[in-house]
Amino acid sequence: MLEKILCKKIGKTDWEVMDVIVVLIATAIAWYLRVIFIDLKFPDYTICLKPWVDAFRQYGGFAGLGHEIGNYTPAYMHILMLISYFDTEPLYLIKGVSIVLDFVLAIVACLLIGKGKSKYQKILVYIFVLMLPTVITNSGVWGQCDNIYTIFILSALLCATTDISKKIAWKKLAFTIGTDDIVMFLLGCAFSFKLQTVFVLPVVAILFIKKSYRLRTLLWIPFVYCITLIPSWIAGRGAVDLLTIYFRQSQDFGELQLEFPNVYSFWQFDGLDKEISTICLWFCGLSLVALVYYLYQKKIVFSARFLCSLTTFSVLLITYLLPHMHDRYAYIAEITSMHYLFEGKKKMWIPVVMNLIALESYSETLLWFSFEGFNVIGALLRLLLLFVVGMDVLEQTRVREDKCA
Repeated sequence: MLEKILCKKIGKTDWEVMDVIVVLIATAIAWYLRVIFIDLKFPDYTICLKPWVDAFRQYGGFAGLGHEIGNYTPAYMHILMLISYFDTEPLYLIKGVSIVLDFVLAIVACLLIGKGKSKYQKILVYIFVLMLPTVITNSGVWGQCDNIYTIFILSALLCATTDISKKIAWKKLAFTIGTDDIVMFLLGCAFSFKLQTVFVLPVVAILFIKKSYRLRTLLWIPFVYCITLIPSWIAGRGAVDLLTIYFRQSQDFGELQLEFPNVYSFWQFDGLDKEISTICLWFCGLSLVALVYYLYQKKIVFSARFLCSLTTFSVLLITYLLPHMHDRYAYIAEITSMHYLFEGKKKMWIPVVMNLIALESYSETLLWFSFEGFNVIGALLRLLLLFVVGMDVLEQTRVREDKCA
């Protein structure tokens, strides 16, 4: 509607100028909304990030990679190592990196969610992602880096929507880089930053089954991860120590529920934590197998909409059933669910509710404030979201099947 009005009033040429003006204004406002919080410090920074940067400075920068500093993966620790070379307050550089990457995230989300949509809708995706309270809070307020692995996952989904194979010929050497190579390489980059990349495993499985991805391309994931370990290994850190970082991370927290409303919000298990979490773990695994098996039998068009819906459902399901989930672990779904804003009024509430739940969870960590009993309410709302998004995924496969019949 807005596009038609502008085109009618000021003409097509001026509308193209208006595109740039709107994007620049939105970018400036988004930047300001992050910068005004840049001086805020929270325990993640004062207890973890700043001491880690100080440790790198103490060891002389690169040499610090040879020591066990922090519990993040080497891929992110390399960023902190580079920051240690600058003689300034680490807070500004740490948040600065995350803030800049927010704009990259918005562009990639615009390309994925806005694929096949009008220019007006693509601009809206860019603006909405930048203005999401959870995205602003994650980078500008908290100084966290969840946008990094999310950028790689969204890029992989974007590549999976089309064939981007490339034939490379150099002198007598000729080979083809397939779409599956690129998708798996990008997922390897995501995995190198965050273990939460495994939340999209059902999406990867169905891509291999339905799009005949070559199994050997799975090797890109461990290959890329191992490449990111090389600087730390050269600096003197043990290979076994580096390869088991994710295993040690999984042992850091014993609580079943960490400010993340899910199935563990409903009751206290009083000594049955291990048994209950094991049951939920197996139920989660079986549910994912059933999902992949169901989709295997359907005719699927791998559109951006379908991949975003499936990714949203996968992340919602896994984070709902697995124990030890943190407040930021549904970050990917909070972005991919944005496509529902353009799927009609009946579905626009999905990303709104999802992001409001996440924002309340953030407030428990950042503001030490929460609504009494919200964990149970949030868990019920997430269960509703899980059901609605799951039904939408099934509906999309039925529609595709009808069209292909």
